[in-house]
Amino acid sequence: MLRKKFFLFVFFIILLFALLTLQGIKGKSRFIDFPLYPLKLLEQGGTAVINSVKNTFNSYIMIVGKEEENRRLADELNEFKEAENRYLETGLENERLRKILQLKSRRHDYVTSAEVFARDPSSWFQKLWINKGTDDGVERDMVVVTSLGPVGRIHRVMKQGANVMLITDVNSSVAVRLQSSRIEGILEGRGDDRCYMKYVSKDVKVKPGELIITSGLEGIYPRGMLIGYVTDVKSEGEEIFQLIEVAPAQSLSTLEEVAVLKR
Repeated sequence: MLRKKFFLFVFFIILLFALLTLQGIKGKSRFIDFPLYPLKLLEQGGTAVINSVKNTFNSYIMIVGKEEENRRLADELNEFKEAENRYLETGLENERLRKILQLKSRRHDYVTSAEVFARDPSSWFQKLWINKGTDDGVERDMVVVTSLGPVGRIHRVMKQGANVMLITDVNSSVAVRLQSSRIEGILEGRGDDRCYMKYVSKDVKVKPGELIITSGLEGIYPRGMLIGYVTDVKSEGEEIFQLIEVAPAQSLSTLEEVAVLKR
């Protein structure tokens, strides 16, 4: 039985070889193509698989190359943005310092300029620290200003640093007056970004937008400096004085450089 199967297998191989030879001699025919059809399918399938693998490999190489190029371009763009930001920051800092240093030539009471390096969290950010102290001539109760006006006074001072109480601190009080009517009052901090001007009679007409200037009567802040403007007026109730809300002329939350003036 096994010998019979073996002879059939050998016969099939010889027949297949003969058909291939005949096809090479006489050309293609439908009869000869029929037994070769499975071989053609196998050949076509193998070719398709090889082409698919080849295309996938080429696509992968292209994708990896594009990713590397995109990563390089993104890094270069970030470097340009960082350089542009440094240039912008340097320009803004130079402009602020230029305005601060202008005070040196305009005021005889100028002591030094300083940078803000910290804010005191214990006072809800109504105190800040500057990098100048007694080594630079800074003393307690000296006035801290910007080109827009006073922002506070020296509260504590060390050799190389000082603590500044802002005008918005609840413990701050500044003698001020309404610029238009010359009515005087006391500016007290509210503990946030606003102050109250107190002790102004209800008989005085006060409008939002009026400017508030220092009067100098407390002996600390120089006279006639713009310190803020009226944002709201409350005169209801049985009190004899109005409660005038005042916004500082300078945004105290964005202070970076300041100047220190003598008392």
